[in-house]
Amino acid sequence: MAFLYPSFLFALAAIAVPIILHLIQLRRAKRIVFSNIKFIQVSKDITSSQKTLKELLILLSRILFIVFLVLAFAQPFLPASNQTSTTDLSDVAILVDNSFSAQNLQAEQDYSVLTGAVERGKLIVNLFPASTAFSVMSGQSYSRNKLLSTADAKMYLDELEYTSTEFPSISIAYKPSHLFILSDYQKGTFNSKLIQQYDSTVQVHVVPIAAGSNSNVAIDSVYLEDEFIRGASDNVLHVRVKNTGTTALEDVPLKLFVQNSQVAALSMDLPPQQVTEAVLNFKLQLNAQHKAFVQVDDFPVDFDNTYYFTLAPSSSISVTEIADDRGSPLQRLFSNEPVFRYAFYTTANPDYTKVAASDVVILNGINELSSALAATIATYVKGGGTILVSPGEGASNNSYSTFFQNLNIAASIGSGIKQATKTALAAPDPNNPFFKSIFSGYDPKMTMPLSIRQLVWSKSSEDILKFRGGAAYLSRFDRGNGKVYLLAAPLLEDYNTLVNHALFVPVMYKLAITGYKQEQALAYTLDGSTISLPITSEAAKEGVYELQQDSLAFIPEQQVRGGNLYFNVPPEMNKAGFYTLKRQNKELTTLAFNFSKQESELDQYTPDELRALVGGKNNVHVYDYGDAFSVKGEFEKRYFGVKLWKYCLILCLFFLMAEIALIRFL
Repeated sequence: MAFLYPSFLFALAAIAVPIILHLIQLRRAKRIVFSNIKFIQVSKDITSSQKTLKELLILLSRILFIVFLVLAFAQPFLPASNQTSTTDLSDVAILVDNSFSAQNLQAEQDYSVLTGAVERGKLIVNLFPASTAFSVMSGQSYSRNKLLSTADAKMYLDELEYTSTEFPSISIAYKPSHLFILSDYQKGTFNSKLIQQYDSTVQVHVVPIAAGSNSNVAIDSVYLEDEFIRGASDNVLHVRVKNTGTTALEDVPLKLFVQNSQVAALSMDLPPQQVTEAVLNFKLQLNAQHKAFVQVDDFPVDFDNTYYFTLAPSSSISVTEIADDRGSPLQRLFSNEPVFRYAFYTTANPDYTKVAASDVVILNGINELSSALAATIATYVKGGGTILVSPGEGASNNSYSTFFQNLNIAASIGSGIKQATKTALAAPDPNNPFFKSIFSGYDPKMTMPLSIRQLVWSKSSEDILKFRGGAAYLSRFDRGNGKVYLLAAPLLEDYNTLVNHALFVPVMYKLAITGYKQEQALAYTLDGSTISLPITSEAAKEGVYELQQDSLAFIPEQQVRGGNLYFNVPPEMNKAGFYTLKRQNKELTTLAFNFSKQESELDQYTPDELRALVGGKNNVHVYDYGDAFSVKGEFEKRYFGVKLWKYCLILCLFFLMAEIALIRFL
């Protein structure tokens, strides 16, 4: 034990005063004047030994009162177990995780994890002398460039709000004497390297805040049944909703709003820790871009309850056909439908620029694929394009085999096409998404077209139509973002009766629609990623592009090249919703931004799991859950020692009360 002010111990000489008073017995007899014996005070019988014991106890109480009073002023303490760190308390950093997961309620409390972290931070500030300078850091802002006093640090903590930034971090170049990290320590966002990067010069204090529950409902994403949005007709929206908790939820309401008007709603049952998909139908009444969002009701973590996106009727689909000769049945098919922009080129004179800009390219009835055309189409597919290959009646296996090798497709041209016998196709699977909305009434005994099998392949991504024997007739091959459709026979009536069948029109239309790509995504994420948007030549003129939401405007890092605008989402954009893309105050389009969903996963590391992650570093201290004083007591014991003056003051008061009781009642 040591003393903070040992000079006060000289005052222990004051114990001589009650001893001297006891020895010389300064008490004098008290004279009582009375006129009648009835006024004589009644006294108790007491022996000499009892009187002596009482006087000794009173003397002892007085002595101990003086002893503990002196010790209280001398401030005794037990030395700290980690004395090497007690000398440097000039710079203390407090890192508060105020990400969206801190909206969760703290365990056994009716306030949020962030509120609990702020209160714990204030308690930590009180641990240090008034001369200590503090740095308070969070996901939204830093005070490192401005060291704070005790009062300012508490004020800064009170001003913290929720932010979209995931687990905050600080530069390794900044090395305070003590670093306190207050967080719920989510398993999905916390990286132990944040702690392990510090050497022994920094004492890192890991302060976990226990959350009450991991239950949460989040809208993960939305997508359209097909990317082609039809105005004034039914469209189908798929909504992916995730229950991140371990408890099943029933009758969770889901609502769809378009232009702030509710257009659809349903209730969902959500199994635990699974993604459930809901299907909503909607119509767009106007030929313009619409702001839309889907919403669920969930508490207390509500940042992920709303998902924003934009909808606009799609522009026309560009279909390019390349063939040896004109007169294809596809020409009349696509030219008569205004939703398609049809172009035809012969193999002798293709326009490779137009081919590269097409949504769908159809290689129809080509006998000999030139190396230039094959290379262009292969590049087009690798860039995300969609093609349909229908071989010619005299197709050369050598030219096609090289083409298929470039696309990594195991396919070949068969021989003896003219002698081949047509075989009937099997009825399509009505549950196949490709045929959704094609059949008004499905008949499994419908008459199917007949065809030979000239083009043979294996291991496709999906067989859309098959022969009755099980062989593939129309298949899709996914190649990155691109798609390759193979048709087993030429589109000639002598070899393939599909061209005169009722399935011909819907199959070709659906195939062309699957190749359509929205120029603008339904929604984007506020994660600092790069966004690419096609722009017109008029919009590509000089000028700065900016994103505006209400009165806030953000100028992102941007570059225009190849007819596209590339820009990075500014880190200052931390609010989900709709942003208008402008150039020189001219509105170009509206973009929807949503928060990342990593914060939706509320599972957290326990103190024992955190200790295992730390790996036994001596400068890292992981505290247990518990009340607000657990960190205070353990920290003071380790770095300031155990202060005993409070106990001395309590004992001082105890012996003072004991003296009064001895005099009054004995």
